[in-house]
Amino acid sequence: MNSNRYPTNPNLPGWRQNGARWCACLACPLIGLGRWLGKVSSWLVLGVMLAVLATVLMNALGINELMRWDDKVLLLGKAITINTVTELQWHLFGLLTLIGASYAMHANTHVRVDMLHHRMSPATRHWVEIIGHLLLLIPFCVLIAWLSKHMVQMSYVSGEQSNYGGLTDRFLIKGALPAGLLLLALGALGQVFDRLSRILDPARDVEESSDAG
Repeated sequence: MNSNRYPTNPNLPGWRQNGARWCACLACPLIGLGRWLGKVSSWLVLGVMLAVLATVLMNALGINELMRWDDKVLLLGKAITINTVTELQWHLFGLLTLIGASYAMHANTHVRVDMLHHRMSPATRHWVEIIGHLLLLIPFCVLIAWLSKHMVQMSYVSGEQSNYGGLTDRFLIKGALPAGLLLLALGALGQVFDRLSRILDPARDVEESSDAG
């Protein structure tokens, strides 16, 4: 997202032009971060596919342990077993979902009540998004991230790991929950600034479908 790509309306009062410009500048890095991380995380799909394939092959060939070494390695422990690969599927899928949620919001591919949304005027849609983000989405993300902090701390202190010889350092995947929610909250805040810039200067407004991707 480029804050300068939209035309401006010279007939607007200066305060609205400046307000729209500042809101767009604040929105740009927040939305850009979510889009970039979403595109990077899309490569995790390949990791999930490879993990599933490895699980199927190891199960078919009766291989329980693929590799073993002496020193402990972060997340993998001292060996790669069929349980390691199986649990890796869920870890990668969890990361893909948590990080991809922010990208889906920015790309306008998230779930909403389209039957009502498309009947609204552009300004009404913007206000609905702003109110929804400020009153529902952002507070929810921050609250759950804060409440899950204790879970991550306990997992780290206790050295929680798989009970079946799978992945170790379970605090990493648990820590992805508050991290992903905070990323979504930042993305929602960026959307709030973006919507405000479009309300202040309607010339910046574009069809939402053209902004996807």
